[in-house]
Amino acid sequence: MQENIRLLMEETGCDQGEAELALELSNQNLENAIRTIESLLRHIFALKGKFYFQDKNLYGLLLIVLNTKTQEILRLRTVVSYNPTIYENSPKMDWYALEKLIFSYRLDEGSIPDFTQEIEQKMRPYFEANKEMLVRGNIKDISGLLSNLFSPDKVTIEIELEELNLAQFRKLPGDDITPNTRVMISESEAGSIWLKVDFFEDSLGKPVSNLNEGDVVLSLISDTRDIAHYLAHLIGSKRDDNTIPLPAIVRKISVNGEESEVQVSYAPGIIGTARVKNNIRVKVIEEKAESWWKKIIPWT
Repeated sequence: MQENIRLLMEETGCDQGEAELALELSNQNLENAIRTIESLLRHIFALKGKFYFQDKNLYGLLLIVLNTKTQEILRLRTVVSYNPTIYENSPKMDWYALEKLIFSYRLDEGSIPDFTQEIEQKMRPYFEANKEMLVRGNIKDISGLLSNLFSPDKVTIEIELEELNLAQFRKLPGDDITPNTRVMISESEAGSIWLKVDFFEDSLGKPVSNLNEGDVVLSLISDTRDIAHYLAHLIGSKRDDNTIPLPAIVRKISVNGEESEVQVSYAPGIIGTARVKNNIRVKVIEEKAESWWKKIIPWT
């Protein structure tokens, strides 16, 4: 009994009283209790917004998903673009559709990756420092927070809030998040989507153990999740159901015994990871990369 309560609390983040209630409602069946508690808990809201820099003719979208109980920011996505059609989208859309739209616009011709990254890097510590105001969910207060963040630029902001229960947040449309996926998400950097990838082996290439951060390697996205297929199409890794190799920038290497975990970047917020034997030689396209996204997204 106590073990089930502990497991339920760990799995869902509920408190002991909520865990006991869910187990009672489900006749002590742990699996059913998890589904019950996920439907009952409504501690998550999605803050969805669009903004317009009046003097710069720049347009943006914003998504923040927040656990109001733990005050943890679960998602923070944004995009800034010269493309005015961004601002025609309504923040009333479903939070998941907005997240996909943000990733889509990040790869659009008018996207400004540098500015987008700069804003995201400013937003997270800013909102972390103002969590109490954020979790109250007052649209006027949140709009004021954003205006202060963008000051002295004059910005028009439109905000909508969407309340979610835990099941709605965890279940992607058309797919369930598997336990392994949850582990990957929990271990990921906030604001990024992580994809499983493979590297092209090359007998004349560079041993994995000798790779350096900033090297450009040839990779294949091997992740089978729906979100991975969607992103692979967006960044050009899929064509007519065929997988196309993509250059990727090595961002981090962690050596563990005979293997290394190599992390690579495709675009702001899209990161690949692979475990590779240290003695494997991989295809390296370039050993130095300054403006790496310009090599992957040639129109930027």
